[in-house]
Amino acid sequence: MPEPRPRGRPRKFDEAVVLRAALERFRTHGFAATSLDDLAEATGVNRPSLYATFGDKKALYLAAIARTKAGVEARFDQLIAADYAMEKMLKALFIGTIEGYLTGENGPSGCIAINTAATEAVTDPDIRAALAGFLAVEDEKIEILLRQAGSPAPQSRARILAAMLHSLSVRARAGEPRAALIALAKDASALVGGVPQRDG
Repeated sequence: MPEPRPRGRPRKFDEAVVLRAALERFRTHGFAATSLDDLAEATGVNRPSLYATFGDKKALYLAAIARTKAGVEARFDQLIAADYAMEKMLKALFIGTIEGYLTGENGPSGCIAINTAATEAVTDPDIRAALAGFLAVEDEKIEILLRQAGSPAPQSRARILAAMLHSLSVRARAGEPRAALIALAKDASALVGGVPQRDG
């Protein structure tokens, strides 16, 4: 008897790579303006295969937000493990964040959660919950960093610092140059961490 044929076709793509490509398309164009055809083009995977692997467009978008959250959390954990003094910690946090914000398919795209999920959160409870989870992780990890570095008011200053990171995301997307973003980060470091401002 002939051997039974395997059911379905084996996947011929790396899910992590596909998710990254979808994330970048969403980050550039947002949720509403990105169609399934756009995602198929960006990922190189046809619509049926995308649906079979990730679900509908919103499920794929939420997976992209979850990936971003995990990446941000991992980066914060690296900074926490490094146990830097205040000035070095803030510099590493701001520089790494700004460099990420300045990337994108068609130029600087900022953060997918801050720049795109905030728009959809008003009317979509699932996206609102995903955004709230992202913000909660930021607040928690920044507070740990500030407390570890000796901040006298880590909880309140963590929220100020998180708000500054969000502002940098919007400004990067609006086309502000890297030098202007770095200058703003230095001002924020002086405000939140008592880090003296220096030229250069």
